[in-house]
Amino acid sequence: VAPAGGFVRFRGEPRPFWRLLAHGAVLLMLTLGIYRFWLTTDIRRFLWSNTELAGESFEYTGTARELLLGFLIAIAILLPLYAGFFLIALGLGELSSLLALLVLTVLGHYAVYRARRYRLTRTVYRGVRFHQSGSAWRYAICAVLWWTLILSTLGLVYPFAQSRLERFKMR
Repeated sequence: VAPAGGFVRFRGEPRPFWRLLAHGAVLLMLTLGIYRFWLTTDIRRFLWSNTELAGESFEYTGTARELLLGFLIAIAILLPLYAGFFLIALGLGELSSLLALLVLTVLGHYAVYRARRYRLTRTVYRGVRFHQSGSAWRYAICAVLWWTLILSTLGLVYPFAQSRLERFKMR
């Protein structure tokens, strides 16, 4: 008998989860951290499959290879960027630090949005795959503008900013 509509519960047992984490920790040490992507995939599969909504569990369809590829792409972008910031810092000094902070903040918000999109598109519930559209660049710019406003008002607009950013992600 399925629970009443909207009822959410977690059915996972602690022992298999801790076994998964212990096994993953050993493999992380043996592979010098490369196993991280496989462990993350296994953890997500365990958590998703043991979470029920209205009697139906979720399914995680992402792969470790996709996570590894995303990491390698991020490294391929960030390494030349850091090298460029280093070279600019030699000539411009503190001004380059502000430029680096701005660029890395925008990239950080971009990455958060894309990571959420990845998790959603790899989550299935009752045979339906979740989805997120919208521009990650637009989200990143909006987030930076909101954080500028948060800092300039000493945090006064923080709740409003967070609600607006969440609304952006939900739409």
